Amino acid sequence: MNKKILTLIAIQSLTIMLLIWVIIFIGQDEIFKDDNDEEIETKSFVTQNQDGLTTIKITEVIEKNSGIEIASLRTSDKDKILTYYGTVIGTDALVDLKNIYDQLNTEKNQLLIQQQSEEKKLNAFIALNKQDKNISDQALLEQKVVVDQIIQKIKNNTELQINLKQKIENQWGKLFYDTIIGISKNTDISKLLNGKSKLIKITIPSVDKSLIPSSEVIFSPINGNDENVGYFLANAPSIDNEISGQTYFYIIHSNQYRIGSKIIAYLTNKTTSKNYEVPGSSIVWNNGLPYIYVKTKPGEYIKKPLSLKDETPDGWIIDSDFLQEQDKIVIQGSQLLLSEEYKYQIKNENED
Repeated sequence: MNKKILTLIAIQSLTIMLLIWVIIFIGQDEIFKDDNDEEIETKSFVTQNQDGLTTIKITEVIEKNSGIEIASLRTSDKDKILTYYGTVIGTDALVDLKNIYDQLNTEKNQLLIQQQSEEKKLNAFIALNKQDKNISDQALLEQKVVVDQIIQKIKNNTELQINLKQKIENQWGKLFYDTIIGISKNTDISKLLNGKSKLIKITIPSVDKSLIPSSEVIFSPINGNDENVGYFLANAPSIDNEISGQTYFYIIHSNQYRIGSKIIAYLTNKTTSKNYEVPGSSIVWNNGLPYIYVKTKPGEYIKKPLSLKDETPDGWIIDSDFLQEQDKIVIQGSQLLLSEEYKYQIKNENED
């Protein structure tokens, strides 16, 4: 009896040990499977195409948790920053000068009419005085004084007008001078005087003289993203003593800029080459060269080289033979993609 019990106990013990071994064996497979799945889910792949462009493929898990943001690449009319020295100029002083000139002109016309009338009266007095003194010498003398006073007023008025004209031309230039005194008409000047447009004066440093004057310039506030096209009006006669260069007047048909605002000016792109404007967060640097990531399909990005032409308040004006309008570019998360690329390369080196 004892022998049977011992045999049964031994069989049961062996069965329990076998079950434990099976459980451990199966559990190891599941653990290894989970580890492999996790490695597959978090692994990135980097390849190069025939043009030498790097393609990085990341998993859905990484892409979902990366915070990567995409936007369509758009062309830009901006080509090059001309100057940071643009200022919105008030035209109130010009309006005042015009009003003074108009008033002087009106007074002069009135004086000329009065002179004609008083000289006619003086001639009549002279004739009557010759005829048996029908007009006394005293009355004739008084009439001459009246005429002389009018002539002196006309002379003073003319001198004031000459000085005022010189002031207008010195401060504002010939285009404004011709419009103010009525030599010619200019609808742009009229819009400025009526407050329907704004005048901007920019100074182009001497080193950029080859770029000026441009018929059209894109203006943007230093602390803002609003843009307006400005049109060349004339050379500005006054200079900025703090800057070595030439000054120019441009007009924008907008009232959104306040007098005294500082403006950034961009040369408009008139060439056949395309420029693009991207935020600074899109640019990554690799071996001292700038690149941008373009999304080609879910989880796949190509790193493309580019040329930085000019910096904008929130990014860069760029061009590239590898980019096309409406490409889906990365605007947030570029550094993460660069890290994934190098993480893969470092891992391969360790495995070698």
